[in-house]
Amino acid sequence: MATFARSPSIDFSRFKWLKPLDTSLLLDVGDRSPDLLSVPTKDAQRVLSETVRLVLDLPRNSTPLVVWTQGDSELLVHSDQTRIGLSSGVVTLRITVECEEHGKLVIPVPIGVGTKQSPTGLVMATFEDLEGPAELVAAWSDAIIAFVWEALLEIARVICAEVGNDKRGLPLVPGSMGASPNRLLLQPVSRFSLMPGA
Repeated sequence: MATFARSPSIDFSRFKWLKPLDTSLLLDVGDRSPDLLSVPTKDAQRVLSETVRLVLDLPRNSTPLVVWTQGDSELLVHSDQTRIGLSSGVVTLRITVECEEHGKLVIPVPIGVGTKQSPTGLVMATFEDLEGPAELVAAWSDAIIAFVWEALLEIARVICAEVGNDKRGLPLVPGSMGASPNRLLLQPVSRFSLMPGA
């Protein structure tokens, strides 16, 4: 029976930039943690390599290859070759795909996020027309963008949860995401409640 990856197997203790929340500090609903996390590209890549399996709901130790189908079209996704790049205000995820017509190619998806000086919360934007063969992009851009967007949010969720819990015992979540050259910037916060009085 296959075991599905519900949480990544990452040793966060070796990351010097990760500052766990002081257990005496009890964050209330919507409060920010005291530290903005500045995650180096290589560590963001390590987290991405693990969390991409969560996004695709791949069992541990299974093939990293996923076939997407749409009508008569198929696209092979090499999930283990997904890469992250960071520049000022932009996170670029590169997804490696393969199809009969175009062979194997890398599709970059730049996502505009905030910066340390101009935070935007979790507001993000990208292009509808991705770089790549026109017919492939026309058929698959929505799926590729959705995959990359979810992968980026999953990186942020997993890292922020490692910072600690709020006073209700719930893991912290990303309240803001930004980028600077070679750094992913994350602001962990205590999640808001959708229940009145909770």
